[in-house]
Amino acid sequence: MDDRSGLLLHQLMRAHHNAVTAALSALGLRDIGSPRLLWELSTYPDDPARAPTQKELADRLHSAPPTVAASLKVLERQGYVARRTDEKDSRRNRISITQKGRDAIAQGMDAFRQVDAHLFHGFSPEEREQVQAFHRRMLENLYQIGGNKDAGCPPPPPPPDL
Repeated sequence: MDDRSGLLLHQLMRAHHNAVTAALSALGLRDIGSPRLLWELSTYPDDPARAPTQKELADRLHSAPPTVAASLKVLERQGYVARRTDEKDSRRNRISITQKGRDAIAQGMDAFRQVDAHLFHGFSPEEREQVQAFHRRMLENLYQIGGNKDAGCPPPPPPPDL
């Protein structure tokens, strides 16, 4: 095996990150400092009573509560999220995504699709599936030696029975 395959993978990930950042910037979305936090909020229902607390978000994202607090402050100031006092416990705030935040998520997904279309240009559907299968196997291999499986990324699906 080529000793530079890890370097190539790192370059690929870096180039993908830069391409996504450029696509988000072109859509006017570069100001979202914590897209992962915004994405997590978008997975909750629009019911304010079921919106997560700051601590629940920190737990789900495996982040320190002060880090989440700082990110929420910026997102709130930009209009992407809103805080509401919990009806049952006035000491807690529930955090929800605003329509502006949902619109940003939708546009962001368009940016990811655009980048992925360029990334896989010239690949057949079978080749795309094969690349994804290799990535899942590589991810599972890294999980087995201490890669952080609980860092907010879903585990890969089990391999198909052959």
